[in-house]
Amino acid sequence: MKLARIYPFVVAVGIMFALSACRGIVSNPSPHATQATDYAQAVHWLSIPVVSHDVDVFYLYPTAWQKVNASDPNICDIDNPSMLAGSAAAFARSATAFEPFANVYAPYYRQADAAYALSLPLPEHDALIAGIPTMDAVAAFDYYIEHFNAGRPFILAGHSQGSNVLINLLTGYLADHPEVYQRMVAAYVIGYPVTAELLA
Repeated sequence: MKLARIYPFVVAVGIMFALSACRGIVSNPSPHATQATDYAQAVHWLSIPVVSHDVDVFYLYPTAWQKVNASDPNICDIDNPSMLAGSAAAFARSATAFEPFANVYAPYYRQADAAYALSLPLPEHDALIAGIPTMDAVAAFDYYIEHFNAGRPFILAGHSQGSNVLINLLTGYLADHPEVYQRMVAAYVIGYPVTAELLA
């Protein structure tokens, strides 16, 4: 399935989040890297709303944590306190804008450290984000579709790293599930570039 028909609905701001100050970087594997987060557990959701609208928003927050020490894993655990606090703050700043007209669902997902990710050559950066962060987002979205969505139209919304992951969701899961894709109203992938090549 080509994604050309997404083009009128995708809002992309081609400004990538800034690389933080240089520091020693170690290619540390993330713990629990071989298995997606279990989204049947409510504790792994930032927002599960009471359904009161006819449309949903599936929201992925921007980078919400950073490594403290060079020896820290390059991808955080799902219960990382800094990530939990940062994602809640990001949700309050941005995702709440959708609440007057949509049911906003937001999973927690494991993220890459931005300084490490942006230090990598592009193919390695893309592979990093396509790994654990995207694996979690796909698992969360699939659980949302199967257990929460109930056939309603939906909007995808993200920022920075969340938008990067949403692009993978668009070109992977939604390309493979046209019956779900046809219910998508729009995809707001703010803070990450969407190229003509991607949409071809």
